[in-house]
Amino acid sequence: MHVVTIAALVAAAYGWWRGRAAVAGTTLLSAWRWGVSAIVLSLAAAVAELLGTPFRSVADHLWYASCVLWVCPAVAVLGARRPGSGAWGAFVMIPLVLVLEWPVTGVAVAGRVSGVSSGPLLQNVHLDWPELVAWLVVLVLGTGNYVLTRRGGVVLAGVGGLVAILWPLTGSIPAGTWGEFTRLGGVLLLSGALWRARRSGTVVPSEPDPDFRERLDKAWDDFYQAYGLVWAARVGNRVNEELARIEGDAVLGPAGMAFADEETVVAEQRVAVYERAESTLRWLWARFVDDDWIESRLGPGAPLGAKEPRGL
Repeated sequence: MHVVTIAALVAAAYGWWRGRAAVAGTTLLSAWRWGVSAIVLSLAAAVAELLGTPFRSVADHLWYASCVLWVCPAVAVLGARRPGSGAWGAFVMIPLVLVLEWPVTGVAVAGRVSGVSSGPLLQNVHLDWPELVAWLVVLVLGTGNYVLTRRGGVVLAGVGGLVAILWPLTGSIPAGTWGEFTRLGGVLLLSGALWRARRSGTVVPSEPDPDFRERLDKAWDDFYQAYGLVWAARVGNRVNEELARIEGDAVLGPAGMAFADEETVVAEQRVAVYERAESTLRWLWARFVDDDWIESRLGPGAPLGAKEPRGL
């Protein structure tokens, strides 16, 4: 059973590592690094569990630490905007990990260092409801950003896998085989979700679509699927502020550009709307992705007459 768990985690690690190409040139690279840390700790926990009873308490703490790190990629996305992405990591992500870890591993280490506890450094983990609720809240806040994307089902499967991995630490499952089977099921579900997410990733064409409407709609969908609902809503609102200044009565939403009355929109208005939306997105996306990411989807340069709008 432990060997199967390790094999599934190795497969997940391979899939996650291959996913680096999908975030190259974007601010999502920091979220990808958090995922690497989570996989490494998960593998360490599985190996410690394989070694048997002497390492049981160590395995418990490693499993909990890995679950804490697994919620970090989705939370890191919420701060993935230049130039504040570095500050988000330093002042949000690291304190978040410390806050979630302190009641479990932090207290155990502090007790031993201060001399309050004279027993083993690490004891078997039994999560109380405050630690469990705190972890679940962070998990929901982070993953909720992707529930309405095409990967929503995969995200929910991954959430279920993480809950199953953590649940034996709550004490609600009898120790031994039941807990091991529950965790194995969680690892298999998480690994399958990661592989499915990678296979359903965005395929960037070798050349941008010649149709300016299709080109922008595809680029917008790529951004929405990568950054989730929160950033799509904020960026979309800024674009819509610009579109409100010209004729056409158009709105950029999750599904792409939409006109209030398609039949009354003339060709010149449609072109003007898409040019204004594209020029605005180019400026706004510069805070999230590199020029190569933009040009691979929209082509080089900006439309004639483009000027920089106010930032986010």
